[in-house]
Parts: sequence; C-alpha cells; structure tokens
Amino acid sequence: MIENFKEILLKVEKKADDDFSGIGIVLYSEIKGIPIFPLHNYSFEAEDDVLVSTFVEISKLSNPFHDGFHLISSSLKLTHTSQYFSPSIVPGIEVDRARVAVGGRYMAALFGSCIQNILLTGIVTKSNGVVIFKNGMEVFSKERK
Repeated sequence: MIENFKEILLKVEKKADDDFSGIGIVLYSEIKGIPIFPLHNYSFEAEDDVLVSTFVEISKLSNPFHDGFHLISSSLKLTHTSQYFSPSIVPGIEVDRARVAVGGRYMAALFGSCIQNILLTGIVTKSNGVVIFKNGMEVFSKERK
C-alpha cells in the first residue's frame, strides 16, 4: 500500500510545474470519523489511469480545487477533493523543526496520520518535497527536484 501511495506522490512531484501550489492527500480505509469539510459545493472523481494528472491539474494555483486535502480510498480511488482537513493536535508527537517549512499542510498531515481509518497521509510541497506520514511519524521523505 505504501509503495503505491509513494509512487503517486512522486509522480505528482515530478510533473508539477511553476504553478504548483502543493498538495495534501489522505489515504483511508473508511471515511467515518475523518474530520473533513468540503471547500466547494461539488467534488469529482478521476479514473485510475488519470489520478496523477488529475492531482497535478488541481494543484495549480489557477485551479479552484487547489486548496485543502484530497482523499483517496484504500483502492486508490479519488473520493473527495478540496477538503478542509482538521485533525486534533496529538500531544507528544515529534516535529522535525530542521525542515525548511513546517506549515499547516505539514502539521495537518502529521496529526491526521494518527486518526483511526487513515492509513497514510502525504504532502508534496515546494519547500519539503514529498513527505509521507503513518501513525504520527514520517515514513518517507524526498526533497523536491
């Protein structure tokens, strides 16, 4: 599971251009209990073969869906786009303050990875590159190209 998720994020990072705003992705087993709220009145689905290109397109600053987190099911289907993702702060979690930028997207992904039914969270940002979290810990990181 982590390898497929990592491959998706690495491909998004590779295809991102100058208009890239960054992206946060949640991989979940069941949507119940995940603290999200839609930033738009509608969402859309992407076919398996265009998931990466969909993420790249909606991560452009010019795209109205660039903000928030996007959720994919354990079968790697895009189910929710542009969601305000608001996990609770988890006491005792170690934060790598040596990173260039530890902002809201990074912290939401870190804390969110501790939520029941969330398998992994991941971000791709200009400052941190690709980072994947599981159970409140970084399990993979790669600096931006």
